[in-house]
Amino acid sequence: MATLPSIPHACPNCGSTDRYTTKVSSGGGYAPNYLPRLSTKWWASPTFDVVVCAKCGLTQFFAPQDSCAKLPNSSTWTRL
Repeated sequence: MATLPSIPHACPNCGSTDRYTTKVSSGGGYAPNYLPRLSTKWWASPTFDVVVCAKCGLTQFFAPQDSCAKLPNSSTWTRL
């Protein structure tokens, strides 16, 4: 997982290191937009890095850092 340095190597649920990753769109168009107003381009949706544990099935979605950087100034997102 060299491309995802902030993601722990071991699964936080079961401790397995048998995990896999891919990139998927966060939606938009005819699909729900899971990262509204966080794209660097108005016409494109950001992508998620998805990590799945092959042992227990835990699935995690990670937003790109450039999208996360927009959160503090976004009127669409509310800080918890």
